[in-house]
Amino acid sequence: MKWIKTGKTVSKEGTTITYTGDHGLTIESRKRHIPHANRSGTWDHTSYWLLKDGKEVKEFFSLKDAKEFAEKEEE
Repeated sequence: MKWIKTGKTVSKEGTTITYTGDHGLTIESRKRHIPHANRSGTWDHTSYWLLKDGKEVKEFFSLKDAKEFAEKEEE
């Protein structure tokens, strides 16, 4: 399955990058700024969500894992 980067949204909360595949599948890379517990500033956390027809299916912690899962689901 070929994945194409189809969008990028940047806001003060973080960055979302959208990759579109076949059969209504989409992966969103969601980078969020998480406040430090005991000091000022933030750290970034990225998770990858597989969506089918716009509905969240499963969360992953690497883009590779999200792509592999999506491709197995389509077989």
